[in-house]
Amino acid sequence: MKTLVVHPDDRSTDFLKKIYLNKPDWTIINDPMTCRSRKEITSLIKAHGRIIMMGHGHPYGLFFSCIDPEMVYLLREKLCVCIWCNADQFVQKYGLRGFYTGMFISEVNEARYFNIETTQEKIDYSNNLFATELNKHIDMICVHSLIKESYIGDDPVIQYNNDRLYERDDIDDTDRMERDLAARDLKDEMDDDDLDPAGGHGLYSHI
Repeated sequence: MKTLVVHPDDRSTDFLKKIYLNKPDWTIINDPMTCRSRKEITSLIKAHGRIIMMGHGHPYGLFFSCIDPEMVYLLREKLCVCIWCNADQFVQKYGLRGFYTGMFISEVNEARYFNIETTQEKIDYSNNLFATELNKHIDMICVHSLIKESYIGDDPVIQYNNDRLYERDDIDDTDRMERDLAARDLKDEMDDDDLDPAGGHGLYSHI
């Protein structure tokens, strides 16, 4: 499948690059200016069947990019992979289909916030295992079940993250109509929440 990757350049999410390692046919977009260019990203989304979006994020989309509810009308027609914290809220609210994550602990401070004892070494192992296994299985039809079976370990961080891996492919016409109505409220919702598009590195802006 013709695949587009939108992964805004950020050292704290470099481990995600393993997901598209040795995928020469994929279109990879890391440049911050291109990621923020609605015109360019719109054109690229239209030209690809699968859109992989990853990095820091929030319930309204992907930080450092133009991946937000205004892109929903395009993303609904594609197979999506959404890898950022709270991507589940974005996917479910706007009726996208594909593989996605909920809250995903990728740093020690996030683990501490959820009262999970860990070390940087264990976090690094978790991050690398997730990215490596997703690279192996991402082209499989049953990617969700395969990654849940292979991204495993005794570490509570891995267990926490594994419980928040999802797949959605059950969109019907009624659901789509409801999502269309939700998308119409986009501007008011984003204005009311006063979200910082620059993202920062606070909790919930992380993958």
